Amino acid sequence: MRIYNLAGLLEQYGDQFLILEFNHLFVASSIREEVWLLQRKNDIALIDRILDQAAAFDLLEVDADRDFETYSGGQKAILGCLLALELIRVRGIEGLKLLLNNILDSISDDNRIRLMQLFENMRSSHHIRLFTQKENQLQEVFSENDDT
Repeated sequence: MRIYNLAGLLEQYGDQFLILEFNHLFVASSIREEVWLLQRKNDIALIDRILDQAAAFDLLEVDADRDFETYSGGQKAILGCLLALELIRVRGIEGLKLLLNNILDSISDDNRIRLMQLFENMRSSHHIRLFTQKENQLQEVFSENDDT
């Protein structure tokens, strides 16, 4: 039995959303390599910002060259979200719909609260919309009338 169905998820939502899927967060093996692939350069400022954000989550052992496979699942989920948020910020992307698949359930309550605050800030500044999937239904995390 498959726990996730990435092909189905991409087929159904790939044209409408940037999808962060817990089991497929990264292409490369480290933050530095991932940033290089996405930015096509060794963007030290972006890497430093991700590392600073990770420290705010008490992920003090995060290093730009550390292999992603050495992090826990929750740590990888946080790093994947931080990378996405920082790329949105750096590139000035607005109006993006972001689908988090199995991300929020993989981190602690305290870190989920911190992460949701970052998403809320990005929603306000870059007009992104955040969604999760529950029981094969999309659910928007923040609505326009939400003060959360």
